[in-house]
Amino acid sequence: MSIIHLPFPPSQPVSLKFKPLFYLPTCPKLKLPLATSFKPFCSSKVPSYIPSEPTTQNSHFLSQTFHSLNSLKPYVLSQRTPILFGWLCSLVSVYSLSKVVANIGKASAFMGNFDGMRLRSEGSVLALLVLARHVASYWQQAFLWDAALSAVYEIRVQVFNKVLERDLAFFEGSGGVSAGDIAHRITSEASDVADTVYALLNTIVPSTLQLIAMGMQMLAISPLLSLISATVIPCMALVIAHLGEKLRKISKDAHLAIASISAYLNEILPAILSVKVNNAELCENVRFQMLARADLSAHLKKRKMKALVPQIIQILYFGALCILFAGSLAISRGSFDSCSMVSFLTSLVFLIEPIQGVGRAYNELKQVEPAIERLFDMTRFKSMVMENQDAADLNHVAGELQFCDISFKYADNMPLVLNKLNLHIKAGETVALVGPSGGGKTTLAKLLLRLYDPSSGCIFIDGHNIQCIRLQSLRRHVSLVSQDIMLFSGTVAENIGYRDLMKNIDMERVEKAAQTANVDEFIRKLPEGYKTNIGPRGSALSRGQKQRLAIARALYQNSSILILDEATSSLDSRSELLVRQAVERLMENHTVLVIAHRLETIKMAKRVFILDDGRLEELTPSTFLTSQYESVLSTGIVI
Repeated sequence: MSIIHLPFPPSQPVSLKFKPLFYLPTCPKLKLPLATSFKPFCSSKVPSYIPSEPTTQNSHFLSQTFHSLNSLKPYVLSQRTPILFGWLCSLVSVYSLSKVVANIGKASAFMGNFDGMRLRSEGSVLALLVLARHVASYWQQAFLWDAALSAVYEIRVQVFNKVLERDLAFFEGSGGVSAGDIAHRITSEASDVADTVYALLNTIVPSTLQLIAMGMQMLAISPLLSLISATVIPCMALVIAHLGEKLRKISKDAHLAIASISAYLNEILPAILSVKVNNAELCENVRFQMLARADLSAHLKKRKMKALVPQIIQILYFGALCILFAGSLAISRGSFDSCSMVSFLTSLVFLIEPIQGVGRAYNELKQVEPAIERLFDMTRFKSMVMENQDAADLNHVAGELQFCDISFKYADNMPLVLNKLNLHIKAGETVALVGPSGGGKTTLAKLLLRLYDPSSGCIFIDGHNIQCIRLQSLRRHVSLVSQDIMLFSGTVAENIGYRDLMKNIDMERVEKAAQTANVDEFIRKLPEGYKTNIGPRGSALSRGQKQRLAIARALYQNSSILILDEATSSLDSRSELLVRQAVERLMENHTVLVIAHRLETIKMAKRVFILDDGRLEELTPSTFLTSQYESVLSTGIVI
């Protein structure tokens, strides 16, 4: 299945200097642009698998942060129950911690004068409080992880649903997003978002509660020293904000780098046959090294920055604490006893933890902002193929087709693929379209299925404008057997009855469709018959077997209108004969639009049209007589 393409900010070319893992005598210094087109095999330049979009460098980083949080907000709020339970547990944990701090101060008072009974009593209380804190902390984390992962589950489902709703134009052409990039966003980057959601939930209330509890303990002991300690916090906040913005930019490059690797692998591995027959292993190894080197560089910068941020914060804080501790001796001048001093310093130490937690959560958010943007970019679109609110369902279709003054081009800056095309096909009639590759034959089929809308003109089925028919109803009455055979992991029966996967597949219909498509005999020889798993993309089957399964799927759908797009292409003579026999049976009682180059397939049609340069011209039967066949053959239109 084809997948989508989303715009990303352009990056500057990354100059790479490295030694390859093998000797490459003619390998010059290479550059890795992140916004170029795919190059053919053995290109010395690395392709980009990530599209680009204009950056918004002038926007303030706080607005980006708020935008990211607003994107997450509805999904997080839907998990309010586990979040509230988690925060209640954090309240118990912080309360236990505050009592632990107070008891540590009391214990220090009688530590010098050893009293066994008192020590056992205070020790038991302290042990219970520590146990309560750890149990509450466990449930706090369990509830908050439940909320974070459930929120990301909903995000993934919503994003994938939106991906399926995208127009076909979003998947095709030079602007299409690669399958690897989409998979990376929905899997790896969504997992990063889960970590960030947890960090934020674990900071908003738990860290705030601990900060307040420890701060109140300190204020109760010495307001003056507490105020002096508090002056460190604004300085740390400024440092965290500055470093967080740097981390966001570095993280964006890291996300793009790993997405490029994922997209590259998704494109190259299915094409491993082409790589081998072109002796391109060496070139592809170099290209992968370059992508991997770019990823290494980007992630190393990210990890170094993540390691640097907490160290700088700790240096600042502990440096300030040392100054504070030295000054406190002079300021206090015996104003409070050693017990109070121990409680104050213990509270101060536990005050560091929530401050660092806030810093970590903020930096987590900054580094995952690019992932949030890339993830939700796939949900923000305006479909070009819109279903009218008053669109109707068609219960029965006879199959009459009319294409009236159809013009179409894929983009405003591209030439017309179809130009004022007119075609009338009667119900039950078989019509063949021939013409050079790129002439618009498959485009016409896509317009009939409303995968695109024409630039001008209308298409009618039984006198109904297809733009006034519900998309689901339209595609239920029109079946496509494409030259790009697409089967799925699963059983033979599931592939034939694909349309009813969410319902109960009618095995009687499956077997009848398979018999008509000349595939039943082959299926029954499989180890488990119709329950045999055919592997990813039907990898366990030959091309002819795949093609007949695709025809069986079209028969199972029982549509009135069939589109056969090169259904007999690239087959050996026996497979072609079996497929052609299946196609002939398929044509009975159906309106059929055949797109083909093979003469034997074309002869099955009642009328034949040539589509070239966007215009349609009917070929007379005499065109295919022996005396004129050579001239048709020489054009390459028919083989």
